Amino acid sequence: MSSVIDRVIPRQRKMSTRVGGLLIIVGETMFLFSILNFLMITRLQYYSSGDSFIRAMFPHYLLFLLGLSAVAFIGMWFAYVYIFPSKQRFSQEQAIKDDRSPTYNKILEIQEELREMRATVDSLSEKVNMITENENK
Repeated sequence: MSSVIDRVIPRQRKMSTRVGGLLIIVGETMFLFSILNFLMITRLQYYSSGDSFIRAMFPHYLLFLLGLSAVAFIGMWFAYVYIFPSKQRFSQEQAIKDDRSPTYNKILEIQEELREMRATVDSLSEKVNMITENENK
C-alpha cells in the first residue's frame, strides 16, 4: 500500500528560497489589497441608490468608515484576546498527542538526559563533599 502512495505523491525538490520567499511576501501583503477592496466596496454600498438605509444612519461617508473601523477593531481585539490563545493551545495540545511532534519527543529525550546528568552531578558532588570532609578531619 505504501509503495502505491509513494508513486502517487511526488517527491519534494530541493530549491532556492526565492519561490517560497516570494509567496510569503505576497501572502503577507495581501491584506493591503483587502483594505483597498474594502474601501472601494464601502463607497459602492454607501452611495448605492437602491439602499439609503446606511446614509440615513451615517450622514457622512467618513462616519460610516469610522463605524466599520470600530467594528473591525472590536473583532481584532476579540480575536487577539480569546481566539488566538485558544487556537494556539489547541494546536499545541494536538501536536503532542500520540507522538505526532518530533520536536516534543526530542524535548522529552533531552529532559530525561538532563535528569540523568543531574543525578550524576549530585552523586559526584556528594562524593566530593565526603572526601573534603574526610580530609578536613
